[in-house]
Amino acid sequence: MNPVYISHYSVISPCHRDNVLVPLAPATDADKWFVAQEPDYTRIIPPMQLRRMGRILKMGVYAGMDCIMRAGLERPDGIITGTGKGSMLDTEKFVRELETYQETALNPTPFILSTYNAVNGAIALQTQATGYNQTYVHRGSSFETSLYDACLGLYECSEPTSYLVGCFDEITPEYHFVKGKVGYWKPDGNHGRDLLQQCHTPGTIAGEGAAFFMLNNESRDAMAAVLGVHSFYQPEADELADILLQQLSIWNATPAEISMLVLGNSGDARDEEYYQRVRELFPGLPVLCFKHLCGEYETAGGFATTLICDLLSGKKVPEQAWLHPPASGYRPGKILYYNHYRTLNHNLILFGPPEL
Repeated sequence: MNPVYISHYSVISPCHRDNVLVPLAPATDADKWFVAQEPDYTRIIPPMQLRRMGRILKMGVYAGMDCIMRAGLERPDGIITGTGKGSMLDTEKFVRELETYQETALNPTPFILSTYNAVNGAIALQTQATGYNQTYVHRGSSFETSLYDACLGLYECSEPTSYLVGCFDEITPEYHFVKGKVGYWKPDGNHGRDLLQQCHTPGTIAGEGAAFFMLNNESRDAMAAVLGVHSFYQPEADELADILLQQLSIWNATPAEISMLVLGNSGDARDEEYYQRVRELFPGLPVLCFKHLCGEYETAGGFATTLICDLLSGKKVPEQAWLHPPASGYRPGKILYYNHYRTLNHNLILFGPPEL
């Protein structure tokens, strides 16, 4: 299989301002979770449409349309997204109205906008895109599954083809409260780089965001190359090394070729063993982490991919993103991304410079 190339991205996150990473003080909601910093939506979305859009729909449509505009396209050949929860706000609103109105005289708009594929549909309508359109709701592998689907499609295209691939998830007070009851979050709400130092206690901090990428089967204007994607479910920690080495072999890569790691350490003691096993397999390599910047959510891999694109395109990543920083003058080669969501959904992606 040939590589697939990322040429542009657009991201909304707790520490991005107008697509620029400013991670020194990620925005929080009463120190409980990381809150995505929303842009001026009217720059891309007509005000009359904004009135009917829920929050995650605004974030997803804005990031997707912004990515298309940055790529200089009228419309993509396909739109593929992943989400773990979809629009929580609209879902909760619809359920509350069910109770309030006793299932009579309900407003259907919150239900329509709460469907997982609402973002894809809105982008397709706005760009008049009639190509392949798919949404994946695979919990902690939603983004990676979308990326894999795009790779499969682009591998089969002989003509120049571009797919818009994205992910989006939001947090709400109700969702945060319910998941807090089952021990998802740190009780003190501590966050930032200190979160990585709290790996001896259970819980993490919640996050949210949207990230979209333009994937092509040509290397022109590419920021990064996607060399392989693999997702697997609920392995034992002892099995992780064998799975990882086997997958590298399938991708025609060796452990010696890996120049750095991007890991999803979340500060949760229940997750730490898996990441430690990967670090032991590649001792001494630089390690970049991301959940202390964006928080824990099902599609946080999209945020991590923006950092990888920055690195491979020659941009600097702020010092606080590194768990183990590289030596001065370091230039990344092949980058191995490993992340899991609550030890259930595990994901590997192999990235490389566009010239590989």
